[in-house]
Amino acid sequence: MDNKGLISIGEAASILGVSIDTLRRWDKSGKLKSVKTIGGHRKYFRTQIEIFLNDLYRLAKDWASKGSELSPEFYCSNSAIFQARLTRLQDLLGEVKELASIFPLIVAITGEIGNNSFDHNLGSWPDVPGTFFGYDINKKVVVLADRGLGVQTTLKRVKPELSGDAESLRVAFTEIISGRAPESRGNGLKFVRKIISENPVGLLFQTGNAELILEKDSDMLDIRDTSDYLQGCLALITF
Repeated sequence: MDNKGLISIGEAASILGVSIDTLRRWDKSGKLKSVKTIGGHRKYFRTQIEIFLNDLYRLAKDWASKGSELSPEFYCSNSAIFQARLTRLQDLLGEVKELASIFPLIVAITGEIGNNSFDHNLGSWPDVPGTFFGYDINKKVVVLADRGLGVQTTLKRVKPELSGDAESLRVAFTEIISGRAPESRGNGLKFVRKIISENPVGLLFQTGNAELILEKDSDMLDIRDTSDYLQGCLALITF
């Protein structure tokens, strides 16, 4: 194993301001996984600890827009890894009593958005394949991002008349196009919108130069142009 950039569990605990026992519990629960060395010792990437201390949404946006370095903690290189981590999220959310009625819906939304990244970029990733997938159950957020083709490119395969990212978002979240791939990206996002309109779950979704906001328990779409360009897609789910 290349130990470059790895630090001891004691140093990681010191940086985070927690005890070594707390880090062991986080490792076991999946909140902050360690790297096991040949001798069985827990180690951590220094960048992994720094990322953990920062805001997930900002980290995901920096990666999606600039291709900044990403810790293995948040990177799903393929759909199998994404599904495994999605199952872990489901297990953790299921342990929170106040989320008993909606945690399957949170998982469903996360799965729909994350699976879209793989389904609609397969074999055509512009540069970096895979997704950012992070969550903080205490802060009640899930963050997803990819550096894929984006919604407009996907939908223009069947609606070449689309004129921009904002219009593409509106179509993706409102219009039934067909049940055939690749149009199903949009149809899946209408499923996401329906869940949010009936439950205390919110969504911020950006692609290209446009972003969409769906408030909790609301069917109203707030779509606006943004000054910053984002390659692929970025989603912030709140609950």
